[in-house]
This record gives sequence, C-alpha cells and structure tokens, in this order.
Amino acid sequence: MLVAIKNVIFDLGCVLVDFHPDTCMKKLGFSKGAIDAFHANIFPVFWEQCDKYPYEDQEIRALFKERVPGFEKEVDCLWDNLTTITHVYEYSNEWLRTLKEEGYGIYILSNYGKNAFEINSKMYDFLKYADGMVISYQICELKPDRKIYEYLLNTYGLKAEESVFIDDRQINIDGAKRCNIAGILFKDYEQANGELRALLEEKGNGR
Repeated sequence: MLVAIKNVIFDLGCVLVDFHPDTCMKKLGFSKGAIDAFHANIFPVFWEQCDKYPYEDQEIRALFKERVPGFEKEVDCLWDNLTTITHVYEYSNEWLRTLKEEGYGIYILSNYGKNAFEINSKMYDFLKYADGMVISYQICELKPDRKIYEYLLNTYGLKAEESVFIDDRQINIDGAKRCNIAGILFKDYEQANGELRALLEEKGNGR
C-alpha cells in the first residue's frame, strides 16, 4: 500500500534562493586577484565547512582573513554587504504558499552558516510558511550526514515515508534516501514542481 506524502522538505540555496558569490564580489569591486584568492581558499569548500558551526561575526571574519592574507579589507567588505550574495527566486513564495494551503507540512533543511543565515533570512519572506526548520549550524551537522535528516524527522515527529526532500545536489538527495525520505533533484522550478506533483499523484494524495 502506497503511503501518501504529507511533508515537503526544502533546501534553501539554489532551490528557493540564489547564491552567487561571483556576482557579489564583482558588484563590490573586488579585483581579479581578490576573486581568484577567494575562489582558491574560500568558495566553495571552506565556505561550506563553516556552515557546520555557529561562528559569530568576528570569528568568521577572522577565519576568512587567515585564508586570504592581504585581502582583509575585502573580507570585511563581503561580510558588511552579505545581502548582495543571495536573493529570493520569484517562484519561492507562491510555491510554498500553495503547498501550505493544500495542507502539506513545509520544512526547511539547509547547510547554512550562523552569521550568514541570521543576516540573509530576514529577506526570506517565504519562511513564514515553514512548519519547522533545521539549519546546519544549529546542530553542528551537515548534509548529507544522516544525523541532520534524522534530527529533522525526530524534532518535528515526521515519518520518513511520508516526506519528500528537494535539493540541488545529488549527494544530499542520496543522504535523504538513505533515511527512507523520497528525493527530488532540483534543476529548475518547472522540473522540480512537475516531479513533485507527479510523486504526490503517484502516492495517492490526489490534491
């Protein structure tokens, strides 16, 4: 017997919001040397590693400055203007609002650093539709480790077989599937929403 999907779990970056460090650095007037240094030493690997821990503003700035010596001013400029690194996709609010009105539980599961999330989440109006949220720095765990998926399920009393996770990285989808959560690899809104609707229909939701 098929089990109906009751919960839709969303990643943030490159699913509901854009993440564009290159555009940000160019807009802020970084030199080619600075951009190259940030790419070689911060984006994306070190940035993602920092998503695991609740670094405060001065801590994360100091860590970045250690990685790109000679570009301390650029580090401060980046953190002083962090809202330029992300923006909400046009479809995000309507997507979550519609699912919420149809009766689905809406949850957020994202790798995101403390300082960056606290600054940028103020722009994420769609978060008002979320029934729950787990951000990596809050529990010092990162996708695709199974602990972060299990934490979400346990915290909000969700059943894995009643849930689907939407993320733009296959490794994170695989992590969800290892916890028996269905997964949809996000490529663009039309594709992901189409696959979601097909899955809901297949599972007998009939909404």
